[in-house]
Amino acid sequence: MDRTRVGLVLMALAPLVSTSLAQTQAPAPRPGATAAPAAPASQPVPTEPSVTTASFGDWTLRCQRVGENGKASRICEVAQSMQAQGQQTPIAQVALGRLTAGEPLRVTAVMPVSVSFPSGVQIIMADKDAKPVELGWRRCIPAGCFADAAVGDEVLRQWRRASEAGRIVFKDAAGRDVALPLSPRGLDPALDALAKEKL
Repeated sequence: MDRTRVGLVLMALAPLVSTSLAQTQAPAPRPGATAAPAAPASQPVPTEPSVTTASFGDWTLRCQRVGENGKASRICEVAQSMQAQGQQTPIAQVALGRLTAGEPLRVTAVMPVSVSFPSGVQIIMADKDAKPVELGWRRCIPAGCFADAAVGDEVLRQWRRASEAGRIVFKDAAGRDVALPLSPRGLDPALDALAKEKL
């Protein structure tokens, strides 16, 4: 997996793994046991935030600082999470971003692990006659399966103009087509804000 996909995948994964990380924290001490004192902070706190977010309708602009202070860089993306009614953990997520200036935007989809192979993911976000964007599967881990593709300027123009809900289509483990709604609300200003971010 190249650096572009790694960066987008790590950011897209953050909401999906937060629940499991919370469940793997150190257990509470046994009754009667003394707790060890907290370790002093070994590194200074940076003067700039490590993660920032901004909401644009149904899309969120997320930026994260990565690397050492002298070589720190920012990874930014716009993303949308899909949640089942009554659940807080996302069942799927779509993100658009790039790691370095000059590279084309890539769209990454994080889908449930119950998918069929061989297959792929389609994103349809425009009028009914628009050609879907085909995303190829890259890998599956316990938190989800990842698919991605480069997105051209014409596709982005269509997505920015979309006024009706689009959809993400994939095949589940039983080989059935599953469609999840994808909202265009806020994508246009979110992409404008993404373009202003310095990498």
